[in-house]
Amino acid sequence: MAAPMRVAARAISLYKDVSIVRSVSVIPSVSGKVLMTSQMNQPTSIQPCRHVSFINKLTADQLWKGVLAEGSGALRRARGKRTKKRTKRDLNIGQVIGEGKDAYVWPGLNAPVMTAGMVHGIQKKDNDPEREKKLIEERDAWYKMKSKRLKRQRGWTGGTLGGTSLGSPDPIGNRTFEDFEARVLEMRNVFNMTANMGRKRSVRALVVVGNRKGAAGFAVGKALDARTALKKAKNKAVNVLYYIERYNNHTIYHDIDVTFQNTRIKMRKQNRGYGLQCHRILQTCGRLIGLEDVYARVLGAKNPLSIVHCFFKGLTKEQETHQQLADRKGLHVVEFRQECAMRPIVVASPSDGKVREEPELEDDIPDIKLDIKDVKKKEGTYTSPWEGIYRKEYRF
Repeated sequence: MAAPMRVAARAISLYKDVSIVRSVSVIPSVSGKVLMTSQMNQPTSIQPCRHVSFINKLTADQLWKGVLAEGSGALRRARGKRTKKRTKRDLNIGQVIGEGKDAYVWPGLNAPVMTAGMVHGIQKKDNDPEREKKLIEERDAWYKMKSKRLKRQRGWTGGTLGGTSLGSPDPIGNRTFEDFEARVLEMRNVFNMTANMGRKRSVRALVVVGNRKGAAGFAVGKALDARTALKKAKNKAVNVLYYIERYNNHTIYHDIDVTFQNTRIKMRKQNRGYGLQCHRILQTCGRLIGLEDVYARVLGAKNPLSIVHCFFKGLTKEQETHQQLADRKGLHVVEFRQECAMRPIVVASPSDGKVREEPELEDDIPDIKLDIKDVKKKEGTYTSPWEGIYRKEYRF
C-alpha cells in the first residue's frame, strides 16, 4: 500500500476574519476508492485571515470616481473623446435592507420583532427565481422615467430656451415657492483656457423669478451641463429678491431714465390697457414682476445681463413713490388726470403733516436731458425715416 498522502483542507468558520485549518489523511484503498480519515493526534490550529480586495477597501464614492473618470488626470487624458457625460447610478433601488440575494427575514431590521405576542426569529423567505430580474427591471424603469424629456413651453422662438418656463424654485427647508415662477433669459456656452485641461467648456444661464405681485429677482448659474446651470440659477435667484412698487398694481409711478454701464433704458408710465411695449427681455421680467402697462426703449449695449441689471436698477433705485416724494419735498403731491377733467387731485401728503411754505429752489430743479425724438413728437414735427419709401409686397 502506498504511503498515505497528507493534504490540508481549510474550513471557513462563521467569522470572516478567522480560518480553521485541520489536517486530514487521504488513504487510497485496494479497490481504488479514496478514504479520508482525520488524524486526531494533531491539534487544530486557528489562523487569522482577512478576505480583503479593492471592492471592500474603497468606499462607493471612490469606486464611482474611478468609473466616471472625475479626476483631473482622467479628464485630461480623455478630453475630446467623451461628449456624453456619465452619471452615477443608485444600484440599491428596489432592494430591501437586510434581505440580500437569499432573502432572509431579520426581526428588527426588515420585519417586526413581535406580532400578536409572538416573537419572530430569523427565517428565510420563499425563494423567488425571478427576484433579480424584477429588481433590474424596476431599476431600469426608474432611470428611464428620470431621463424622460418633458415637453417644455415654447419661449420667444422655437429653437432656443429663451423665455421658457422652469416652474417653481426648489423649497428651502419648510419654505416653499409655489407662487413663484422662473423663466430663462439667456443660456450660452462659455470657455476657460487652463494650463492642464486646455479649453474648458461650461454653460452659463441667466434666470429671472417672480410672483407677479412685486417680488422678483435674477441670478446667473454656471455648470458643466445645461440642466445643472439652470437649476443653480433658479435656486440662487429666489435668494436675492427685490420688492418693486407698482402704481395701482399695473404700471410704474413715473417716467424713468436709467443707465447701467453702456446700457440705457427709458421707461414711460402708461394708462391701463396699453400693454408692455418693450424689449422681449423686459417683457418677461415685467410680467413676472406684475407690470402690465409700460413703454420701454433700450439704447446702447444690448447685452442681456446688462439689460436686466439696468431694468432692476431703475425700478428699485430710481423709482420713487408718491409718498416718498411728498416726504422728501415736504409738499403735497398733486396729480392731473384726463378722466377727471384735468383737475388737481392730491395723491400724497407729508407723513408728519408739516408742509413747507418756502418755494422750490432753482438749484433743486433737476436738469432733465430731453430726447430730440420725443420733443419732435410733442411738437408734431417728427417724421419717420421710412416715410415715403415704396415697399413692394411679395405674396407666396
